[in-house]
Amino acid sequence: MKKLALFLGSLLVVGTAVQAKEVVVAPVEVSKEIIVVAEPVVEEVVAPVFKPTGYVGVQYRAYGETEGHGDKIVRDANGKDAPDDNQDTWNRGANNYSRLETTFGVQATENFKLEGRIRDYNNLESNGDSHKNSKNGTETRLRAYYQHNDWFTSRVQYRDEEDDSQNLEYQARFTVYKNEGALLSKLLLAPKVYHSFPEDGGSDYMNTIGMDIEYAGNLPLGFTWDGTIYLNQNFYGQDFYTNADLTDNKDKDFVAEWEIYLYRTFALYSTDNYAIDFNFEGGYDPYKFGQYDKYTQNEAKTKVSKSAKTTYSLYTLLTLDAEYKVTENFAVNAGVGAEYRNWNITAQDAASHWRWQPLAYVGMKATF
Repeated sequence: MKKLALFLGSLLVVGTAVQAKEVVVAPVEVSKEIIVVAEPVVEEVVAPVFKPTGYVGVQYRAYGETEGHGDKIVRDANGKDAPDDNQDTWNRGANNYSRLETTFGVQATENFKLEGRIRDYNNLESNGDSHKNSKNGTETRLRAYYQHNDWFTSRVQYRDEEDDSQNLEYQARFTVYKNEGALLSKLLLAPKVYHSFPEDGGSDYMNTIGMDIEYAGNLPLGFTWDGTIYLNQNFYGQDFYTNADLTDNKDKDFVAEWEIYLYRTFALYSTDNYAIDFNFEGGYDPYKFGQYDKYTQNEAKTKVSKSAKTTYSLYTLLTLDAEYKVTENFAVNAGVGAEYRNWNITAQDAASHWRWQPLAYVGMKATF
């Protein structure tokens, strides 16, 4: 019995050991938090493709006779011109004439711009033989700009004047201050070189080195202002006289000119396509400070005339303007007005006799 019990006990121990070897421990699953990182979406910025833009404008303007004066030539008993001192010389050469002005501009590239202005003057006097009107001729101005960066621009200018003289100018234009909406919104310094030569290409030329100072800003009550200070050191091809006895010749001088203008537009009526405005502008145009008085003698050598070294022209221009916007890129306008100015007597110590001159105009402008 004891042997049987031992045998059975041995089998039980062996069976238990075998079963223990067949038991497999199941793996323990550990849950992991899955973090999804969203990649930032970067929108591709496409630079706009440059497209040339520009404008063309045409305006016809007619000027009437200055208040109380004209430019009629007075004849003597023999039918010859009376002496200038006895003639009606007030604003001579600037009465009863028209001006056809064509303006254009094109931004050809992102850095290059071209602008032009052509003015054609014509005498409107029916009896032109008894009036001396110098407003007959064409005046052309072309300007090319190249913007080197945000603060430096080069400008080349060519002018063909009404008297057929011509001039060339280069400016290095530096924008030193800009603050839109401020009392002073812009200040620009422009060192320059300038050359003017007569129609016949003779020795009556002028070379200039100097600087222009341009400024603009805003004033209370809706007024704006701008202007330019011109600082010019002039060198002449021919001498000029600085004494009444035609002595003390000079061939160079320093001249400063100051322009300052005020503007205000009063909107009287407007819709999406129509606008009627009353416009005001005025100021010094210009105030000139020269180094010397200058004296010249007429061809007959019977009279010596003086050009004062300090002069000014002060004016006010009032216009009533109506505009009709035909399309988004084409508009026409017309207006009437009058200019009040000291036309002839401009010497600082004698400036006087301000008079009105009426004007009317019609024009159009197209942009592209």
